[in-house]
Amino acid sequence: MINGKIIVTTQPADQASEMIDLLHKEGAVVFNLPMIKTQTLFLDAEEVKESIEPDNYDIIIFTSRKGVKGFFENVYQTTGSYKISPEIEIAVVGPATAEELKHYNQNAHWVNPGNDAKTLAAYLLEGIVKPRQKVLLALGNRAPDFLQKTLSGIATVDRINVYETLDVTNHNPEIARHIAMKTADMCIFTSPSGFFAFLNSFTDIKGLNLAAIGETTASAITENGYAVAAIAAQPSVQHMVTAVKEFFSQQKK
Repeated sequence: MINGKIIVTTQPADQASEMIDLLHKEGAVVFNLPMIKTQTLFLDAEEVKESIEPDNYDIIIFTSRKGVKGFFENVYQTTGSYKISPEIEIAVVGPATAEELKHYNQNAHWVNPGNDAKTLAAYLLEGIVKPRQKVLLALGNRAPDFLQKTLSGIATVDRINVYETLDVTNHNPEIARHIAMKTADMCIFTSPSGFFAFLNSFTDIKGLNLAAIGETTASAITENGYAVAAIAAQPSVQHMVTAVKEFFSQQKK
């Protein structure tokens, strides 16, 4: 179905291997053109110490693996270990984020089965976050304030940014040529930030088939006036590849 198709993914370089491997197995010609990269934001030592004291917070919430990495890199730089108070509970969005915690000798108390902030908020409001509890969100600098606003209705919520997202502007010319010449059969986006960076780099993208890993990314594309050719049924790499296959299967009919 996608044998020989030229597909460009736009994931950060350190996250693209699974997508590339799965598409290759389906016979696609795959290029990764990273549009964004992330790096840890290191905080003031006192701010980090306050974040791991049970007198200050009852729950720490992570919405991504990058948030986990950034937070515990801060903890290690400040304290020399990954330890936080066992009295502080940890809530995360999705099993992948829960798995990331294990790299830092931590386990999630609460794992939302969904994959976005909206489903996480609904999950937490079902009795996990209790009235007047103190909640800490460990996020990236571009993360929206939806979760903070939603949980603030019942709890005291603070936010710290533990990583930042930066646009990548130095692109591989061969891959960029596939975009400019419209010879790419599909371009895949896994975040709104990646799509916005793509728009900044390639102003003429009409005629390209654009795919989105979830509704949040799809909305970013459509709200900027572009159609979405394929949307993953669930925000995972496996579902994204399935959606791409289904799109090209329909094109043959």
